[in-house]
Formats: sequence, structure tokens, C-alpha cells
Amino acid sequence: MYELLDKVVMVHPTLTHDPVHMQGHMGTIYNLDVEKDEVLVKFKNQMIGLYSTDALLMLVPGEEILDKLRAHLHEEIDGQDVIDILGLYLLDATGELNYRKEALDLAMSRSNLMFATVVSVQDYIDVHRDLDPDYKPGRGR
Repeated sequence: MYELLDKVVMVHPTLTHDPVHMQGHMGTIYNLDVEKDEVLVKFKNQMIGLYSTDALLMLVPGEEILDKLRAHLHEEIDGQDVIDILGLYLLDATGELNYRKEALDLAMSRSNLMFATVVSVQDYIDVHRDLDPDYKPGRGR
């Protein structure tokens, strides 16, 4: 799960227990231990918070966006929404922290786009753990 290190995440806005009070704020994954369900998130103010994987939201990886859109073909998806979704991924693909944060912020502010753009870190791990032949439990920074 090395690919999650330095990934931009948002603390779930409705998280009820957050000792560092960063609900709805963005940071980057500093370290993680998948087996213990522990993620250290570093915020802009250099504060570090400890979270479970289901308390953190992230953008769906760009390479999976088309799969998400195909899965919803039976629904009517507005053409402008598709353009907006692809725009989010262009921002994320720059690799620049400010653009990646802007993309996640925009995705979270548009509930009609969330089906294809936002996933919990836990859901990401659940899907990718089975796909990663080099996965080793407890590996982090």
C-alpha cells in the first residue's frame, strides 16, 4: 500500500470522535499500518492525527475513473458531470499538492459527482489488497 503514502485525504466531515478536531480538513497520509487500521495524517499546520481507514476519504485513482463511470452507465449521467469528473482528475494528475487538494475539495462539494470521485481509504484498501501480489502487512514509512 505504498501508493497511499503522501496521498491527499480528507477527514470525514461527520466523524464524531476526532481528538485533533480536523473533521472536514485535508492532509496527506504520512504513515499507515493496514493491519492495525491506523493512518497518520499530516495537516497543513504540521499537526499529525491518528485515524482509522474508514474515517478518511480520498479521490478515486484516475485509472479507475472510467470503470466507475461504466458501472453507472445504466443511470442517466449528465454530460456536464462527466466533464467535471474528468476535470477533477486532470487537477489530481498534475501531482501538485495544491491542485490535488483542490480536486478533492471540489469532489466533496458536489454530491452528484461523489459516486465516481470519492472513496474511503478503507474501501480502497479492501479492493486493492487482493490485487497487490507484493502486499506485506504492516508496511509503512
